[in-house]
Amino acid sequence: MPNRHDAPTDDEPPENAVSDSLLSRRRLVQIGGAGLALSALGAAGASAGEDELANTIVVDGSESDGGAAYEFLVTDEAAVHPDLGSNESGDRINGGHVAGDLGSEVHAYLFGGTLSHLDVDGTAAVSLYYGGGPSPATDRLEVVSTADGEVDYRIESADAVTKVLAETERPADAEDTVTEADDGTWLVDGATRNGGGDTYDFSGSIDRFEPVTGDFTLFFNGEETTVTELTGQEPPEEEEEPADPNPDREHWYSFEATGDEYADYYIEVEDGGNMVPSTVDDATIVDGAHWVNDDGTKAAGRVQPGETHAYAFDTLVADVTIEGDAHPTVNGNDSGLDYYPRDSASGDHWKGYFPWQIAGEERTHWYSFEATGDEYADYYIEVEDGGDLIPSTVDDATVDYEFFWIGDGGTKAAGRVQPGETHAYAFDSLVADVTIEGDAHPTVNGVDSGLDYYPRDSASGDAWKTGFPWQDGDHTATEPAPDGVALGGGSGYDRIVTRADADAVVDNASDLASALSGASAGDVVFVAGGATIDTGGRSMDVPDGVTLASNRGEDGAPGALLYTDETPQIMLRPQADARVTGLRLRGHSPGRTVTHRDGISFDTPTYALSLEGRDVEVDNCEVWGWPDRAIAVKRSRGHVHHNYIYDNNGQGLGYGVAANKECLIEYNYFHNNRHSVTCAYDAPGYTARYNHFSPVSVMHICDIHDPFQGDTTIESNIVENGESRTWDNPAAEGVAGYSGGFNGGSLAVADNWFFDEGSAYFDNFSEVSDGGNVYGDEGAHNPADVIENHPGMADRPWL
Repeated sequence: MPNRHDAPTDDEPPENAVSDSLLSRRRLVQIGGAGLALSALGAAGASAGEDELANTIVVDGSESDGGAAYEFLVTDEAAVHPDLGSNESGDRINGGHVAGDLGSEVHAYLFGGTLSHLDVDGTAAVSLYYGGGPSPATDRLEVVSTADGEVDYRIESADAVTKVLAETERPADAEDTVTEADDGTWLVDGATRNGGGDTYDFSGSIDRFEPVTGDFTLFFNGEETTVTELTGQEPPEEEEEPADPNPDREHWYSFEATGDEYADYYIEVEDGGNMVPSTVDDATIVDGAHWVNDDGTKAAGRVQPGETHAYAFDTLVADVTIEGDAHPTVNGNDSGLDYYPRDSASGDHWKGYFPWQIAGEERTHWYSFEATGDEYADYYIEVEDGGDLIPSTVDDATVDYEFFWIGDGGTKAAGRVQPGETHAYAFDSLVADVTIEGDAHPTVNGVDSGLDYYPRDSASGDAWKTGFPWQDGDHTATEPAPDGVALGGGSGYDRIVTRADADAVVDNASDLASALSGASAGDVVFVAGGATIDTGGRSMDVPDGVTLASNRGEDGAPGALLYTDETPQIMLRPQADARVTGLRLRGHSPGRTVTHRDGISFDTPTYALSLEGRDVEVDNCEVWGWPDRAIAVKRSRGHVHHNYIYDNNGQGLGYGVAANKECLIEYNYFHNNRHSVTCAYDAPGYTARYNHFSPVSVMHICDIHDPFQGDTTIESNIVENGESRTWDNPAAEGVAGYSGGFNGGSLAVADNWFFDEGSAYFDNFSEVSDGGNVYGDEGAHNPADVIENHPGMADRPWL
């Protein structure tokens, strides 16, 4: 129970305290081991004339084995104390002469003058208070009814309880009773109504209060509280009301199982739907075979062959999924499932692992998360292949279908557990990784789990640990992915070159040019991470097999900056098998915006990188401000990956990657280029996959220019097309530019996420093949379903 408000103590004696010399003149006998305590809030010898009956004496037999008889004399009048003690009769009071008998109870009196005689036969504790009442170690409880409510209550305590009849706004009534039961339990029975209240002082704990909930409020020592906080009692579970077979709702949806086996179904309606089971369309309501969430927007169930399940609701349907053979009907009409999901749907994460789907399944191991803080905790668990994760109720866990997710492979699970609750999972392989965001206690197979043990070598990284429906849009993974798929490079990229790998370290332009000219295959020329170098008009070769590097992403480092304000300029010319990694390369036109009114010139080639040898690799770089092209692939088998390429635009030019020869372009972020990728004329084609293209583009985002004759594949990209082109305002297409037709070759556009379906790509040529593309703007899909380990939409660098 809450801390008591005991009487304060002080190193100094109270003002005007009773002195030993005053006590020495009293007759004090047979007080036993309990003793006599005196205190004074006024003068020790205060008379009745100063404050009539201003003093208090308390005889306490609560620690007595056999009770006690007592008698005392005061120099003025005495009376039963109205607020303290259990004695209510004053028939043994004669002026200033008082006598009484008590067992384990407490008797209290007011008196005037001073105490002149005290005799106790037995064991009792006697306390004197001159000039005021006691400040005992009691707790005060007020029971207050609501303005229009009433409550009959009973309180139980192991220690003495006193009605408070004065000096309170809510005194207890005469009808309220305080009694001591034969077993020593103190019982309070009372009632209050219409905003009234009763007040009691408790010498010990409050052990029970009934009812637990109702039309009342409790105040414990002046602070509002609840019965659960006060005694630990929980409200009784509400009995689930039987479903109304004909609920008063605007719409209904039914599922009739038409096959030889059961069908599982899931339905989601918009907010405010207040969905309930129904018997419309001759449906049955089967306990244990259906589920409706707390806010009435989602339902799931299993319907057996020949049977029908139905639901009634007040809003529009957002999503319907059926697994098996079943006939869906909405408001008495056939329902077309191709119409779903609508934009208001929350996703598929909640669809599965219901009791009727995993009943009887057993696993070898289990892991639980108990939220121990004042707020929710998010958690992530990964197990090794073959784990086949399922939710579990082990360790008193609950299964909250809207706040957990299990990956398709059964090796990853994530969720959000609320304070005081537990989530758990069972599985058949070893744990590879566990992460907790918030306060939660992890347990594995019933034993405390040490998070420092994770991740193990079999873990896949952290990039998947974000983007769930219950998380805010700005949530990011606890740590970036360490497995080399960190989109756009930087932190989390696992092939970062460091100073320790270097054969030469440089921090200025002349040393850089000298180191490159003297390097040979296998050498690493490292530009110091903090260096900012103006390359001026230099154009430097990166020799065959040489790596030019800086440390972009190492402990969050941005990497060295090489820049030029001069034009024309081709800054770096990597030769065969060279690698350029971890650098920032800025051209002479950062932040440039191009319109159709700008002039056009092909006479001043300005590139960051001209890949002039086969098998050149460009990775983990940031490249911007090049109005001609950022990266030009001049020889075959170039590999451009894990870069951030942006603000490269010029009239008639402005390419992120210009693929004059066959190359692979993957795991890059692109933003605000005229065309982020392009190929033209006799180009043999390119593959662009696992890239994320921003909505800002001068013209269309991916370009295949005529006369095209190669084979190009654009697959598994996120393309935020559909926003106005910065050049001339129409919507920027995702893939376009081949208006002159193909001159051989093919184009495949597959498994991409285009934000706008209407401007996704031109498909007016038979050579274009497509399939698996999905559509819808931000939030329509999980980006990790398109690009594995995508860090989430909040991680886009242009935001």
